[in-house]
Amino acid sequence: MHGMDALAEELCALGRRAYDRLLVDGTGGNFSVRTPDGNILCTPTLFSKGRLTPADLCLVDPDGRQVAGTRRPSTELQLHLAIYRAHAAIRAVVHTHPPYATTFAVRGESLPEGVLPEGDVFLGPVPLVPYATTGTAAMAEAIEPCVREHVAALLQNHGAVTWGPDLETAYVLTETLEAVARVVWQARLVGGERAIPAADRAPLAELRAKFRRQMGY
Repeated sequence: MHGMDALAEELCALGRRAYDRLLVDGTGGNFSVRTPDGNILCTPTLFSKGRLTPADLCLVDPDGRQVAGTRRPSTELQLHLAIYRAHAAIRAVVHTHPPYATTFAVRGESLPEGVLPEGDVFLGPVPLVPYATTGTAAMAEAIEPCVREHVAALLQNHGAVTWGPDLETAYVLTETLEAVARVVWQARLVGGERAIPAADRAPLAELRAKFRRQMGY
């Protein structure tokens, strides 16, 4: 059980980090991770991510049936399960409501590429997933086509979601996404962003390919 205990502690620490950085507020956002036995450890519904303890977490099987935990799983569990189904190498999912990235989502605009090297290397293209009601099968169906070719997506009029081979990677992608969105928003206040020259983006694409190989998908 040591592996499970460590994942539970890490998941709670991630919740505090996201809450402290204003990536979630109120009871918003939800996070999950695959356990060594193939189940999914996830955050509960209607509970602040800044106050999580391991006892608050829920364990579900790959079909979403709860197998442990006294609280109810996140209502957006189907979003997570769809991402896990799309690729076996994905072992963690982070869904947040970061203010700047969500502003792009509310505008119905995907995140621009070629603005910051970190964005091109670690995020790559970030698609905008059409609006679907929170917690429904429609949302799960909307995200699934994006998963294999991307590591992050904006959810129209909702927020953002990132995924990766472990919790730390998935969470850091969220911070990177919000950082790029914030810089673009600030640049537009003073005249607009200037893209990295096309010729200089080829080395970034090579670094991105290397990063994806390290992630295993």
